[in-house]
Amino acid sequence: MAEFIHTDRVRDTVFDVDAERLAGVYASAGLDAAGGIGEQEQVVNELEAIVGEVLSLDSRLQQILASVLIAAEEKVSMLDRLFQGKVSTTTLNLLKVMARHKRLSLLRDVAKVSRKLWQARSGRIPVELETANPLDATLEKEILVAFGDVLGADPIVTQRVNPDLIAGFVIRVGDRVYDGSVRTRLERMRLNMIERAVDAIQRNPRQFLDKTTA
Repeated sequence: MAEFIHTDRVRDTVFDVDAERLAGVYASAGLDAAGGIGEQEQVVNELEAIVGEVLSLDSRLQQILASVLIAAEEKVSMLDRLFQGKVSTTTLNLLKVMARHKRLSLLRDVAKVSRKLWQARSGRIPVELETANPLDATLEKEILVAFGDVLGADPIVTQRVNPDLIAGFVIRVGDRVYDGSVRTRLERMRLNMIERAVDAIQRNPRQFLDKTTA
């Protein structure tokens, strides 16, 4: 099912390659253990909830779980006390495996990669849409249909308002970017004017000097 998500969060562009690779191993193992797509989505949602609703609100707990000074089995016991009966067995087991391998510091990355893996496995493509102004409900529906037709899959559109664009929009699908914003058009015009001026000076520097000394 296509989705339209609104967010004020700035696009996350910094992602450590080694952390992503390791996170991918744990994320893939966790989703494989979950079974079906529905169960995998539950694991993804639970990981994101733990990161967003628990660790983000308790920096001390985050430091304890990531600390190399605390024994692995002590962390496992702590995870049982915190999450037993509150998350699925698959999610809890994944956390315990990460604790025993001293990888709980990667939990945020594992949650991010898990979401991407689940989207790929379920045939849902994330699309980032940045606009200068908020979109009304009718336009949102039209955009979902249009993206679905073009991509041949259910898009998950995350929309962020960025007034700096002036007008127009920027679309990101994976590594592909289409920039139709007025800001970018103006910047291109400015660069073209500079290039033409530099080219004119290089072709006839004497004429330029005559004008500046007149």
